[in-house]
Amino acid sequence: MKKLPFHGVKIDWPNHLIGFFSALFGILIAFELDGWRERQNQKELVANALERMKVEIDFNQQILHSNLQHNVERVKTLHQFLDKLNNNLLFIGSLAEADSVNKYASGYLFINTDGSSENSESYPANISVSSMPMISHHTSAWESAKATGVLNFMGYEKVLLLSSIYNYTNILDELTVIRQLVKKSSEITTKTEFMNFLLEMEESLIVIERELTEYDQFVNMVKTVE
Repeated sequence: MKKLPFHGVKIDWPNHLIGFFSALFGILIAFELDGWRERQNQKELVANALERMKVEIDFNQQILHSNLQHNVERVKTLHQFLDKLNNNLLFIGSLAEADSVNKYASGYLFINTDGSSENSESYPANISVSSMPMISHHTSAWESAKATGVLNFMGYEKVLLLSSIYNYTNILDELTVIRQLVKKSSEITTKTEFMNFLLEMEESLIVIERELTEYDQFVNMVKTVE
């Protein structure tokens, strides 16, 4: 039997190579586009989270300064009237002086003069230090950034700066002390206890006032962060 000559199949290598590299190039472009979209999405998430934290930090700074000033003034006012209180927390000033206290210390020190005459030697003093505004520290934007993992997309120095502001322990510790003092204020029954309360409040407020200088520097730094 005569063998037929073998004719090999001619492969169009140039076109195959062009098709292969075209497909490969297309895949690489697709990966790069996906990576670019992911990076853009991360940048957007970081920008939004950072903006929310800036707003929250600014609010914390304002309320901190405002409440600090308010409480410092209240403690000073209460100190001024200490001499008019006996050890049983009865007001021993005149009726006119009692009216003055009710006017200038309204909301946290009230002298009950109802039914009293000009000859009265003392008046019950109602001390409501629990009504002194407490300094709030809001952290919802920070906690949200941690929970969603956005902080992982931020630079180390940026995260460290934000953490320093949200976890400024010197101020947070004193805020805790103040809350505990106010919580126990209902147990005050003597002038001595009241004086000790005011002194401890004053000490904590002084620490906060001193630490605010450095805290404000951190806040000013984060306001310039992009």
